[in-house]
Amino acid sequence: MKYKSTRNDQVITSFENAICSGYAPDGGLFVPQTLPSLSSFQIKEWSLLSFPELSYEVLRLFIATEEITNADLRQIVNKAFGGGSFVDGVVNVRRLSSSNDNDNEKKKKKAKRNENVFVSELFGGPTFCFKDIGMRLVVNILSHFSSSTPTTLLVATTGDTGPAAVRAVSDAQNPNLSILVHYPKGQISDFQ
Repeated sequence: MKYKSTRNDQVITSFENAICSGYAPDGGLFVPQTLPSLSSFQIKEWSLLSFPELSYEVLRLFIATEEITNADLRQIVNKAFGGGSFVDGVVNVRRLSSSNDNDNEKKKKKAKRNENVFVSELFGGPTFCFKDIGMRLVVNILSHFSSSTPTTLLVATTGDTGPAAVRAVSDAQNPNLSILVHYPKGQISDFQ
């Protein structure tokens, strides 16, 4: 799989270069040259997979085995999402709670309306923010590519990105991967 710039489809690069450089030389973003198609059978099969297993299958469509082997990609995904990194799984999907109050007709109608409404809980990661999900995966991919080359991630944030990035880099335990986070003075909460 190759990646092209959103500003010039003649600017083509590898997955490694796309993820490690951030922007294309022309200021565009890198996107896949082509999008894979999935059969309804494949989607149905994937619906039975765990989050890490599904992540592996989707990523495999976008990363050539010449760049990251099957074994290495599984290790990256498992390091990002396994080993107790997330409480009760990575993404918990829960049915919107229904009312058991049979005395209240209004609550029963509301419960009936919500019986097929589900909510994704994205706060189960180590820093309790949704950015743990993406950050842990990206950092572990960057860690894979920086196994022999020192790499410093530069992050500027006013929110949850900093703690998620710092924790992901720390958990990657790669001496060649470091991070520098800039926070604007007086623009973040004590919790962050």
